[in-house]
Amino acid sequence: MIDRTELQRRARRKLLTIQRRRNDVRYQRVVGRFVAEGLLHTNQEVAKYALPIRVEDVLWAGEVEPRLLELLPALIVKQPSMFVEVGALPEDLAQAVRRLRRNLDPAPFRNIPGEKLREWLPRVGRVGAVPARLKSFRLKPEDLRLLSALAEQLGVSETEVVRRGLRALA
Repeated sequence: MIDRTELQRRARRKLLTIQRRRNDVRYQRVVGRFVAEGLLHTNQEVAKYALPIRVEDVLWAGEVEPRLLELLPALIVKQPSMFVEVGALPEDLAQAVRRLRRNLDPAPFRNIPGEKLREWLPRVGRVGAVPARLKSFRLKPEDLRLLSALAEQLGVSETEVVRRGLRALA
């Protein structure tokens, strides 16, 4: 059993670690970038940062501020220009990004539930927009002519004609 003094000693040590990380340049840049984008609000003074940031720095800063990790996969999908390079991602992050691109719930990412990660997808980048999934269909020539004629008549794309047809049948 842990006594009170040991518990206090551990808490002080943890607090010092958090304070040291918050003063680190990487943390300041990451939080500054998120604040500049309007994605994060803090009760501390943080200088806004406009340049792209590294994904590794966000993962590092996310150990102190979990809200950064909650936003990260959705930002990689919807706003990759926020980051220096999104090519080589850690496997757990890459898997979460793949699932979000298909508009599916990812597995938990660094102790954050997949549903929580997916909630951010329509809230960042173009608000309300979620990734569309590509579907291929083989249509007969008469179906293609009908689809083109309806699209022209309604003044919308062929994809929108299919969407409206699906909604009408549902």
